[in-house]
Amino acid sequence: MSKNSGKFLLAGVLGAVAGAIGGLLLAPKSGKETREDIARMAKEISDQLKNEASTTSARVKEVFGVASDEAKQKYMEIRDSLFAKVAAVKSAGEEIDKERYAQIVDDVVESFKSDLEGAKSGVKKMSEQMKKDWLKVKKAIA
Repeated sequence: MSKNSGKFLLAGVLGAVAGAIGGLLLAPKSGKETREDIARMAKEISDQLKNEASTTSARVKEVFGVASDEAKQKYMEIRDSLFAKVAAVKSAGEEIDKERYAQIVDDVVESFKSDLEGAKSGVKKMSEQMKKDWLKVKKAIA
């Protein structure tokens, strides 16, 4: 083995070690840590967007036609699902602007479409209600 090939091999080994160390230092968090981050961020968004009971009741009535306990529960389930999705997207490092937020709202509400069929134009109304919160969500994820 020549002197130059030995240096080349050593440089290769050192480069590989440096790459491995860098990879470990920059590796994404574990699944558990990521899930915890998403849950924490979703709760922070939810906490900042807590509506007064009367406002929530008005929104529920607009979407479902009534403000029953069951309708309120479904509204909160959809809202919590939205916040979790926003938190997941944000935790993944994606930027969220008004258009991206609107897309997320539409995707989440669409996933609950069968639950909203009983309400007149339930999907559209639910999307409109959730999109009204954009400025608050923007502040919460900033």
